[in-house]
This record gives sequence, structure tokens and C-alpha cells, in this order.
Amino acid sequence: ADADLFSIVQLAVHEAELRTTDLALTRQADRGETLAQLGLDEATCAAYLQAPVEAAQAIPANHEPDPRKVPLVRNLLLMAAESRRRNGAALVVRLEDRADELHRALAGLAHLSDESIRDAKLAALAELAAGAGHEINNPLAVISGNAQRLLRTEQNPDKEEALRLIVRQTQRINGILRDLMQFARPTRPDVQPFAAPDVLLAVRDDLISLAVEREVRFELANAPADAWVEADAKQIRHAVTALARNAIEAAARGGWVHLSCEFSNHAIGFVIEDSGPGLDDEALEHAFDPFFSGRSAGRGRGLGLPTAWRLARENGGEVRHESVVSGPTRFVLSVPRSSGIAHTPNRLIA
Repeated sequence: ADADLFSIVQLAVHEAELRTTDLALTRQADRGETLAQLGLDEATCAAYLQAPVEAAQAIPANHEPDPRKVPLVRNLLLMAAESRRRNGAALVVRLEDRADELHRALAGLAHLSDESIRDAKLAALAELAAGAGHEINNPLAVISGNAQRLLRTEQNPDKEEALRLIVRQTQRINGILRDLMQFARPTRPDVQPFAAPDVLLAVRDDLISLAVEREVRFELANAPADAWVEADAKQIRHAVTALARNAIEAAARGGWVHLSCEFSNHAIGFVIEDSGPGLDDEALEHAFDPFFSGRSAGRGRGLGLPTAWRLARENGGEVRHESVVSGPTRFVLSVPRSSGIAHTPNRLIA
């Protein structure tokens, strides 16, 4: 804009506001600067303002009072509309990208919240399990001991069978408590490097008879010899065994269970897949809750996944369920990978 013309208009508007009403157009303007820009002083300005005004040119009768029909305004509106048309698509794209970012951030927060809630819930259950296991074990030992003492002298076959049933059930409860205590208060990990293939072989040897009994095909993939783990070998074996046992119990007769390893620069993943029906949304939500009984195909006592999760966490790893569309049920237990290159074979697996 022309600086002198702008200053003249600014001064005129200011004087008009003084004589009529405040239009809030020149509140930030400095009158002194405006006069200096025009080379005027107050006296000269007052003389100009008091000079007679020439009669304005008469407005033609055909003047169009509708400003939308004035050519200049029409062109400006057309330019504004064209600019909006050109920038509208880009604006929509930017808004969609921003909405996607917000959705991703929300999903990330939900995932972190779910993990935090699950960790807190399992920690509370572990504390409860530790106390309950101790309190139940003492009277259980008394019941079992007395039942076995009476069994040695009992002559009545019916009573003898009832006593044997009591002993069997106390042993079953003892096994549940042992697993529960393993989940609640696992021993401090003895972290040493060991070969991941040794764990897979040991788990297969532990569970092959169960797989044969249930007519489930037990498959073991070859793991690289250089896949070494930095963790407690016995605890990781116990955790992988619990996951594999769940898989065998979930697979129907004629089904299969597959064990394998996957590894990255920093972690080794023990992959357990089975041909079972998988987990629905409710079962997946409570998969790591002890004694959850709503799982399809019945996955044991309900302590396999929680115990595996707890042992993995104790060794700096995790257990996760990976959804495979129209595929097998897949769980992955990942633990830190050993940073060493060469190791002496670790006999803790045996």
C-alpha cells in the first residue's frame, strides 16, 4: 500500500471517529506518527479540517447499491472462492492426518493403560496367592497325614477307597498350591547364558508322553545353534513347558503343537503354536488371570499362562499373544538374548 495514502486515510478515520463514534479502527494508531509521516503539525491539520469541502460528485442514478454486484467486490469474492477450492482438499488431508495421529496416540495410551492395569492386578493376585497358599498348606498337610495313617489300618474296602480319594485330592490341592506359589513368589533368577535349542529339546522330552496320550502331533523346529539366552534356564524351561502344556490341552485329538525360536539383536522368542480353537475376546482379556475358567477347550488349571508370564517378567522378558488371522493360536515368550559370542554349554537345563 502507498504509505502516504494509508496515513491520510488513517488520519481521516481518526478525525471521523472523534466527531461521530468510536469504530475501534484507529485505537492502536499514533496520531503524532501519522502527522509526521504526512509532514503536518497540529495547526496545519486543523486548518485543513476547517477548510470548506467541495461538493461531492453526484451519484449516478444507475449506481448499484448491492455491493455483491460491484465488479471489484465480485472479483474479490471469486478469487476467495477459488482459493478456498484449491486449499480445501489439502486442508482435509491435513485434518485426516491429524485425526489418524490422534487415533494412534489414543491406541498407544489404551495399550499402556491395559498393561499397567494387568501388571497391578497380577501383582495383587500374587500377594494374595502367597498368603493363601501358606495358610492352606498347613491344614492340608494335617488332613493328608491323618488320611494316610488311617489308610494303613483300615480293613473296610469302601472306607479304604474313601481315604485313598482324600489322599489323592490333597495331593491335587498340593500341586495347585505349588503352582500357585511358583506364580506368586518365584525364586530369584539365577541368570546365566544358555542355548535356546536346549530348552526346546527339554520341553519336548517333558511333554511328549502327554502329547501321545492326547493324540496330538508335537512338532519341534530346528533352532540356530548360536541362539543363546541370558536368563535362568530352569525358570524359562518351566515357563515354556507351561505354555506348551496349555497348547497340547487346547489342541483337539489329531491336532498339532509347534515349538520354534525367533530372535532379534536383543531378544530370543520361544514361539508356541497350536491348532486349537484359539481365544475369544473375553478369554484373551483374562488370559493371564490365575484360575480363569472361561477359556475354550479348557486350558488346565488356569495357572500356565500366569506362571509363564511371571517367570518371563522375572527374567526381563514377557509373554504375549499374537493374533493370526485364520491361523493357529500363537504365544511368544521373549527373553533377553545373550551378548556373548561363544559360551560353555549350560547344564542347568538337564
